[in-house]
Amino acid sequence: MIKVYIYIFVLISTVISAQSVFTRVRDQNATKIDLVVLDSCNKAGFCKDSVLFYQALIAVRMNKPTEARAAAKQLQRVYPNFREAHFVNGLIYLTEKNYAKSVNQFNILIDKNPKHVKALYNRALAFGFMEEYDKAIDDLTACINLRPMYSLAYYSRGYWSEYVGNYTAAIKDYETTINLDPKNYDAYLGLAYIYRGLKSTSKSCEIINDAIRAGSQMAVEVKDNFCR
Repeated sequence: MIKVYIYIFVLISTVISAQSVFTRVRDQNATKIDLVVLDSCNKAGFCKDSVLFYQALIAVRMNKPTEARAAAKQLQRVYPNFREAHFVNGLIYLTEKNYAKSVNQFNILIDKNPKHVKALYNRALAFGFMEEYDKAIDDLTACINLRPMYSLAYYSRGYWSEYVGNYTAAIKDYETTINLDPKNYDAYLGLAYIYRGLKSTSKSCEIINDAIRAGSQMAVEVKDNFCR
């Protein structure tokens, strides 16, 4: 089963009164309360372009595409030069599984800013779901070149490498992911599945035990499948 992770890039607010809300958005802990606060900032005219942007991002996270699209549409209408609107639209299309349109939106942003790591990362997700695996891996490699400690990019590249059968590359990326982020339990499971497929039972069991020590409940539940 293909796994999707949407990690949202946001701008840093310059409005002190709304800073706490924007910080929570960046920490991916947005709530309905935040939407109320952002709405009040919107009505007051505080940094309205950023407010609309964050409203759209929160709506995406809350799986409310209609609200997200409304905020993004208003953002583009009022601030046509606000580039991050394309990022929001790309995320909306991605969650709606309209991958071609998602790629188009990310393309617009990346053409203007080739170093936009989050746009590259999410375009890689869209490419992967479109079964354009080489393009997905290329985008993730670009992410890693720009941000060498980006553990999720290593994990995702490892995932797509595993998916196309390049187990050597996948193993390397999963191991790098674990070194950078020992709490990425999916990387342990990915490694364990590869080694089990390669008939290395002892190695796959070792990795599952490592995952359990790292705190993975899933590894506890599936241990019997790897350690016999």
